[in-house]
Amino acid sequence: MPKVTTTTEALATQIIAAFDGLDPPADDELIHPECMDDVDILEFYGGVKWHEMTDQMIVFGYTAPTAFSPKAFQYYLPAYLLWALRNSDSPEYASESILLALDPGTSKEMLHEFRKSKFNQLTPAQNEAVLRFLYYFSDHPDLGEFAEAALINFWIEQSVLSPGR
Repeated sequence: MPKVTTTTEALATQIIAAFDGLDPPADDELIHPECMDDVDILEFYGGVKWHEMTDQMIVFGYTAPTAFSPKAFQYYLPAYLLWALRNSDSPEYASESILLALDPGTSKEMLHEFRKSKFNQLTPAQNEAVLRFLYYFSDHPDLGEFAEAALINFWIEQSVLSPGR
């Protein structure tokens, strides 16, 4: 997919549309089966809705995407993407953290398959929204390197393998 220039508002609209209508994961569906503890996702028990997450919840819960199951990752991802769009120049770590969560690393890295497994639930429209999000951030002076790594390590190849997105 060629790099497409988009506005923040258009990208936010695309993200919301792509992830609209999902039900929050049940408490027993929050944590990835390969994670040893749930300390990073405690705030998410009880059916927290992604569109009701506060900025504080995202800032303090920046590590949650690393522990989410694929279903929880899919459900809560739009909150993190939208926060990063609105706060791309924030000194908080949440924007960098979500970009890192979208990068499975190279195939030689030990956690590659684990990180990549979080993307299994994403639909073609959601993959497209993530791809555009990463392209949007690829030129950012502080976050561009993280977006570029995610694009190179997974998302560009994924978009080529699944044409029609």
